[in-house]
Amino acid sequence: MNNLKKIILMALIFSMTGGLSFAGGLGYVDYERVVETYPYAQAAKKNLDTKAMAIKQYMFDKEKEYETIQSPVQKQNFQDKVTAELKNKQTDFLREQARVEQDIFGRIKGVANAIMVEQKLDAVISDKAVFCGGVDITDTLINRLKTAK
Repeated sequence: MNNLKKIILMALIFSMTGGLSFAGGLGYVDYERVVETYPYAQAAKKNLDTKAMAIKQYMFDKEKEYETIQSPVQKQNFQDKVTAELKNKQTDFLREQARVEQDIFGRIKGVANAIMVEQKLDAVISDKAVFCGGVDITDTLINRLKTAK
């Protein structure tokens, strides 16, 4: 009986407060569109693309060089050397890619957080999680990022 009284009291309190509702609302962002239109992200992507092309060119050059080697032992040594160098280049590239993506995400999150505070929103989430309702802050976020240094 004591538990029943607690449950009824909690239900009464919950219904009097209007349940769980967002006070300021929920904001959402189309993250992909933000990244596609953010100049810093575009420049970073271009830089990463250049580095990826350099790795492809390295492989192309090494394939040509491999074709000129006659000795099977030299070919094997060359393959081992190139494989190790390629692995290092790929590892460095993936590290740089992760660092850049984290930097871009951090910058976008910082501006989104400022907008959330200014607009008195309770949270900002991905547009993929919103079926209806909420406040789309994507354009505001894009404009702020374009003007931020």
